[in-house]
Amino acid sequence: MSVKVFIASVAACAGLFASPAISQTADAARVPPAIGAAYGRLGAAIRAHDADGVRSVWADDFVVNSPNNEVLNREQVISVMVSNFLDYRDVQKHITFVGEKSEITVVMGYDTMVPIKGPGAGQRVTRPFTDVWAQRDGTGVLVARQATIAAVSPASE
Repeated sequence: MSVKVFIASVAACAGLFASPAISQTADAARVPPAIGAAYGRLGAAIRAHDADGVRSVWADDFVVNSPNNEVLNREQVISVMVSNFLDYRDVQKHITFVGEKSEITVVMGYDTMVPIKGPGAGQRVTRPFTDVWAQRDGTGVLVARQATIAAVSPASE
């Protein structure tokens, strides 16, 4: 995989980096408190380029299917993050569905953000997503994510 394609793929993870504020856009979409807190910790870790903080939320076998159909693992995404490539502003996570099963929780919705660097820099990007959370050793961890770029529009200042 070329570096350019790899960076574009990693940018698909940006929605994970939402600020602690999560928009609840559907009455049925009630995020379990532990998952809401994990999203907040993940956002703070990404903004600080804190690899260990990210590892505390993502499972060892975390994978993401990016918009260009590249499947990336946890360490591939973290390597781009620590190189200061993943920087965004105005990040918001909009939750539209939460499905709790005995072994997993599925969270769906869309993220909006303005990339500061890389693909879409300076434009508002909207990405529908599906996140799969699992309980491991008594802790909820993100095990899989699918993100798709659905829209790119001018960012308002």
